[in-house]
Amino acid sequence: MAEQPQQIDPRLLEAARYSGTLRHMIQDGLPLTREKWISMNYMGQPPEPWTAEHEAEVPEPFQNPQAG
Repeated sequence: MAEQPQQIDPRLLEAARYSGTLRHMIQDGLPLTREKWISMNYMGQPPEPWTAEHEAEVPEPFQNPQAG
């Protein structure tokens, strides 16, 4: 049985227009999660402490209002 293509949230497709990291994740079929985006965007070294400015860089569908 052939694997079904991943259904991608239209909000993520829109956000990928502004995020090269997210665009890469979609093109390569990687997990579309906040954690994966942060790991890839910061090459496995997310900033500490995580601030509101860092949170603002996260694509809107992945943003966490309590973070930062």
